[in-house]
Amino acid sequence: MQRQPLPKFVDARKFVASGMEIHAYRQVDGLDLFVAGLANNSGSVDVDLRFFRDEQGFKCIQGNAVAQVEVICQRCLNPMPICIEAEFNLAIVWTDEQAKALPKSLDPLILEEESLVLADLLQEELIINTPFVSFHSEECRDFVPEPEPVEVVRDVEEGGKPFAILGQLKPRD
Repeated sequence: MQRQPLPKFVDARKFVASGMEIHAYRQVDGLDLFVAGLANNSGSVDVDLRFFRDEQGFKCIQGNAVAQVEVICQRCLNPMPICIEAEFNLAIVWTDEQAKALPKSLDPLILEEESLVLADLLQEELIINTPFVSFHSEECRDFVPEPEPVEVVRDVEEGGKPFAILGQLKPRD
């Protein structure tokens, strides 16, 4: 199945009522909050969304997003490719009270309007699923500098007072 570009807006209620499915892609360069945590703005995201009403009558969005992007390796500080996968089950609600009444298997998606901005939803889910710390497995170990040995210098003779030198530095009144 060929993927189409991700639509900017959808009418969430109409999509749920008609049981719509979206199979799309999106370049990450327009997802500003998500790109802020990446090494660069190159890469793309494949998105699958299913709008439906569950057995309990909740308006739901079940989604899967797979992003091929580059993050900064925390060992060598060079870009490294990574695949971020996000799976989510959301229930569309309009108030906090409705969100509190949801079962634990559903996360709330609070909408203030009828239209849903899919890019915002997508980048929030990708940010949640981005690893906090990323690093190469073995390739960059050569770039990690070894700590230099510290030489301990002792000016105190055996049996001497270790803080005697401080007494010489302090002026006497």
